[in-house]
Amino acid sequence: MYLELARRNLQRAKTRSILAIVGIIIGVMAVASIGIFGNSMKQSVLERFEDLADTIIVSPKHSEGFTEIDEDDIKLIKKTSYIDYAIPVKDEREMVEYKDSKAFLTVYGIDEDDLKKLYEPYEGNIKLKGSAVVGYQLAEDFGLSPGSKLTVGGEQFKVAGILESQGISVGLSPDNAVFLSVEDFDKLFDRGYTSVVIQVESLDYIDAVEKSIDHAVNRRDEKVDIRDFESLIENIEASLSTMTQFLTAIAAISLLVAGVSILNIMLMSTMERTKEIGVMRAIGAFRETILRIFLLEALILGLIGSVVGAGMSLVGGYLIISMMGFTTSYVLDLSSVFYVAEGFSVGILTAVASGLYPAWKASKLEPIEALRYE
Repeated sequence: MYLELARRNLQRAKTRSILAIVGIIIGVMAVASIGIFGNSMKQSVLERFEDLADTIIVSPKHSEGFTEIDEDDIKLIKKTSYIDYAIPVKDEREMVEYKDSKAFLTVYGIDEDDLKKLYEPYEGNIKLKGSAVVGYQLAEDFGLSPGSKLTVGGEQFKVAGILESQGISVGLSPDNAVFLSVEDFDKLFDRGYTSVVIQVESLDYIDAVEKSIDHAVNRRDEKVDIRDFESLIENIEASLSTMTQFLTAIAAISLLVAGVSILNIMLMSTMERTKEIGVMRAIGAFRETILRIFLLEALILGLIGSVVGAGMSLVGGYLIISMMGFTTSYVLDLSSVFYVAEGFSVGILTAVASGLYPAWKASKLEPIEALRYE
């Protein structure tokens, strides 16, 4: 009976009810869509980093005056337990030219087999003896292809291969760089090893490996910095979560507007139905009955708006993610369901909260005063 009365009352003010529902739909869509977008962005970024979590980078301790890593220290690092490999790398900045294009870029000196462990070729082959391998972005910018002849520091090298695009990478920045064999690198530069890329067997051994390297290399002097990416990933995840919460809070303002709209509708409904409420009270309706009817009206508005808004938020989230250039594979991910449920719940709560005061006001009307109301 209460539900039927509430439905009938909303139909009597159909236009206002529809406008209130539209407000809830927009608010729920905004909250849930922004949440889905933030979650998808976070998952996409973390996906790029997840392969880096078991990687450690060892570099010279510049604050202590060290600019290179001794080969003896590299041997100690390679003897560390629980690692798959330790790859020493040299790097220097140098002018790189191809036809009319030239730029001051990073040139790496690395063993050919070690480069194959780190990256896959996009075109051509990873071959470094007398040849060069270039990053994807450099090849795009210069218009390079396998077989092109590139000039590095005045010396010409044939491009043997182009690496796959790496985007965010560990320790090295391969997309806009040139890779040479250690022998060719030493002919151009008088430079020692500047970093060691370490692949750990398991995330469980990260701390143990770091302590072993620190004990072996930094026992007398602080020669090297040792950093892993697990804490970095945690910081990135926390930052992205905070950003998502901030954007969701901004989007929730639209729900506040919808709540004010419902509050206004319910207050107007209370005024318009004052005499009706008086009759109901005069024939024995309890205050709780009036309260329930009005709250049911607010709940119906919130329920309809939240259901429609939650469903449309998936479309909204998909469009936002597509326009921002992120992968849409996480739109229907289980982690995104939380934000749809959040938008739905907030929509319901906003509607009911907005209806509390009008419902309370209607239930407090005295029968005699209500019947006199014109």
